[in-house]
Amino acid sequence: MLFSTFAYADNILESAANERSNTSRGIVENKRVLPKSVVKAVFSKDLQSTTNITWQGKDTILHSGDIAKSMLQVPGFSMTRKGGGGSEVIFRSQVASRLPIFLNSGVLNGACGGRMDTTTTYIFPENYNRITFLKGPQDVRYGALISGGLLFERDILRLGKGSFNVDTSAMYGSFNRFDINANALAGGKYGSLQAIVSHYESADYRAGDRRIVHSAYNRESASLIGTFTPTSSTALEFDIDIGRGWASYADRAMDARTFDRISYNLALEQHINDTFDRLDVRLWHNAIDHIMDNFSHRPPQAINNNLYNISNPKRTNTGGRVEGRFYFGENVEFYVGSNYNHDSHESRNGGGATLQDANNVLNQKYNPNFTFKNLGFFTQGQYHSQSNFGIAFGARYDYLVTERKQLAARSAAEDKNNLASAFVRYEHYLDKSTLYAGLGVAQRGADFWERSKANGMNLSPETNTQFDVGLTYQDDAFKSKVSAYASHMANYILINYIPATASAFNTDAFLAGGEVEAEYIVWDSLHFYGSLAYTYGLNLSTKQGLQSHSPLPQVAPLQAQISSFYENGNWLLRLDVIANAVQNRYAFNYGNVVGKDLGNSKGFVTLNLYGGYKHKYFMLLAGVDNLTNTLYAYHLSKNGIDIGALDIAPTTRIYEPGRSIWTKMRVYF
Repeated sequence: MLFSTFAYADNILESAANERSNTSRGIVENKRVLPKSVVKAVFSKDLQSTTNITWQGKDTILHSGDIAKSMLQVPGFSMTRKGGGGSEVIFRSQVASRLPIFLNSGVLNGACGGRMDTTTTYIFPENYNRITFLKGPQDVRYGALISGGLLFERDILRLGKGSFNVDTSAMYGSFNRFDINANALAGGKYGSLQAIVSHYESADYRAGDRRIVHSAYNRESASLIGTFTPTSSTALEFDIDIGRGWASYADRAMDARTFDRISYNLALEQHINDTFDRLDVRLWHNAIDHIMDNFSHRPPQAINNNLYNISNPKRTNTGGRVEGRFYFGENVEFYVGSNYNHDSHESRNGGGATLQDANNVLNQKYNPNFTFKNLGFFTQGQYHSQSNFGIAFGARYDYLVTERKQLAARSAAEDKNNLASAFVRYEHYLDKSTLYAGLGVAQRGADFWERSKANGMNLSPETNTQFDVGLTYQDDAFKSKVSAYASHMANYILINYIPATASAFNTDAFLAGGEVEAEYIVWDSLHFYGSLAYTYGLNLSTKQGLQSHSPLPQVAPLQAQISSFYENGNWLLRLDVIANAVQNRYAFNYGNVVGKDLGNSKGFVTLNLYGGYKHKYFMLLAGVDNLTNTLYAYHLSKNGIDIGALDIAPTTRIYEPGRSIWTKMRVYF
């Protein structure tokens, strides 16, 4: 939700955003780290920020263990489920490289050619200070954004004095779900050391009709973050993130035996002067080692005449980003910078009649598969007049080199793309409202999953030309926001799943839609909230059997949410009603790298109820998701395969969890 979903209206409570102050405009100072009240202000949102949303505080985005499920609270977001976690995050029916995810400005991509391991599979949100969503092509600082981008960010902590803080939480719920997180920080004026450990696990869940969904998982992470703050103008941070895990999947013939991640990040922030406010330098190395097989979490079934099968892709992203922030007077903020990322993918796979035959694959060398080299330059700024308007603008150039390595069944190939993105936005400020209109263009080259399909190396870059318009309004008792857009996608990349080998192709497409949300507050303690989101998609060309002016595949239906919650002092009680309409617009067996249209889908309504209490040193929350135990599945879902050995029958779509009860305890000092 835009305004607050999870709010304690205690005067003691402050949002994480308000617990930071700037001694200079460039370097962040934390007067109180590990905030004791991050449960307030789920969305710290300045109404003047018309095209982004920021979540402040680590508890604000993890009520569900699945990031994609949590994002459904924001109008316009939808998801594709494959198992118990790591679901695909979708905005305005755009996914994967059209909605990139950045970790501390860096890039981490999954390794599986079938997107078993999405980027979110490796992310533990409680390990970050903030999540920012950039809407549409109205930003160029981090990359070419077709429908938007998600930033998971850590601030470089600056402590005013010697400090020691501990923050722990544990959640237990239905289907043996157990989450635990511990965060300890020690430091002082010249630096700090922070350690974060997380553990998430769950058994297979049951849908509303009590059928088992193959979805168990176990994920663990550890992060070590060191800072050095020698002066008031300089801050350095080095961190290491390690992740391990496994997961079962309902939509495919293999499960994830191993999710291994190791990441190294280095950050420098330097305040120069009042004009050259900040130099920001980021370096990253993110390595993924992913093993999947058909025998660790299920009885083996023959694939390609092999009883035991194993696949071990590996992916590494190494790069950096340099950005300068400038202020010219009190009216102009300006960014200029550059980034580079080297993305390499390699794999080894095979199988045999015995378990040993399959595991011997792990003793073989990796075969190089793809390499992506991306060099980008950008500039972005905003001007705020002394009167009642502002102008935001930006431009970006990317040079992308894609190299397909030679394998036994294919030849080597190379493609080079010159990509340009730009935007301009006008904002008009009134007493209680802001009106805005923007035009943006974003270009992206085909990604690893699209290049891996038949015809993948012949794909042209995709270009989105989009017009955005909107209105925000806020007074003491009422808040609202309306966003609308119309988009022409030239060379839109689709996948034809009808042939035995999925084939990628370019077409032209039109998309339009928007989001509406509003909140009304009575007596300062009773809140009523509602939202609607809709996307219309139309294919404009006749290609590979898909007819011109037919429905565009993989488009979510009309979505709605109605919520009411009561907050008074330390107590909270909340009810959410979530609904999806029927979707009759589809293109059977056409789709994108995530999935394909399976036919029409049914509408549904589901209810969530939760509440809690906050004390000075602890917090207790409890709730029931899917209160009515509704049997439902999202339109943008994968199909559930037949796992007969586990007595799991096939389903057209993967059903969402049935009624689930959970409770969460948090202790901090």
